[in-house]
Amino acid sequence: MSTVETIRRRRSVRSYTGEALSDEHVALIENHLSGLRAPFGAKARIQLIRSSAAGSEPVRLGTYGWIGGAKDYLALVYHEGPLAEEGAAWMFEQAILYCTGLGLGTCWLGGSFSRRDFGRQVTLRPGEKLRIVSPAGYASDRKRFVETYIVGAEKNHRTRKPFGTLFFHNDFSTPLTEEAAGVYALPLEMVRLAPSANNMQPWRVVLDGETLHFYRTFSYGFSSIDTGIALCHFGETCRETGMDGRFEVLPQRAATDTNARYTISWTNLKTI
Repeated sequence: MSTVETIRRRRSVRSYTGEALSDEHVALIENHLSGLRAPFGAKARIQLIRSSAAGSEPVRLGTYGWIGGAKDYLALVYHEGPLAEEGAAWMFEQAILYCTGLGLGTCWLGGSFSRRDFGRQVTLRPGEKLRIVSPAGYASDRKRFVETYIVGAEKNHRTRKPFGTLFFHNDFSTPLTEEAAGVYALPLEMVRLAPSANNMQPWRVVLDGETLHFYRTFSYGFSSIDTGIALCHFGETCRETGMDGRFEVLPQRAATDTNARYTISWTNLKTI
C-alpha cells in the first residue's frame, strides 16, 4: 500500500477486539520501530507496550474509557528542544501509518491516557518525556457508546477544511488552488487530511515559487504535535512521488511574517 493510500485509509479506532497482537505483527512493528529516526535533529523513540505479554502479569494501561479492548500500545518519548515535538510527531505518524498498512487500528492519544500507568511500563531516560500513546490492535466491528458519541460530536470525523483556507500563494491574502499548486497539489492534499486534536488543523502553508513555508495560525497544547503530523504527510508524499526537497528553518521568514507563527520551509532541490 502506498503512503497516499495509507493516509487516505487511516482512521481513529477506539474499539478493539481484546485480542493481543500476534507474534508476527509484534515482530514486524518492533523491526520497523528500530529503523525510525526523528527529523529536524529531534531525539525521540517509540516503544511497544504489551499489557498481556506472555509469561508476565497483565499490566494496567488506563485511557479513561476513551479506548476499549486494546491490549498493545505505542508510546512516544522525546527530549525537549527546537522542533522536538514536530520531529517526534513525524516519527510517530510513520509508525501509525505502518500499522495502518498492516491492517491494524490506531488512535492518537495526547491527554486521555494515564501517564502514571504508562510511565510504569516505559523506562524514561534522563531528559525524556512521555508525550503520546496510541493503541495498536485489531479493530472491533462493534462501536462502543463513547466512540459513537465522539464521532457524532465531530459530525464527520473525516471533515477537513477546504484546500484554499489552509494553503496560500505568495502570501496569506491569496488562497492557493489545486490547479495553481501543480506538483504540490497531492502532498498538500495529504497535509489537509492529517489528523489533529479536535480536528483543529492549525497548519497553514504558503507556496512561494518552489519553496513552501509552513506556519501555525494559533497555538494550543498539541499544535506542535499536529504540525509534525502534517509535515510527515507532506515529506513522505514528496518522497514517494520522487520530489527531492530539503526542510530548513529560514530566520528571515520568522522575522518578517507576523500574521502566523512560522515553523519551517521546504525547498524543491530539483529546481535549484
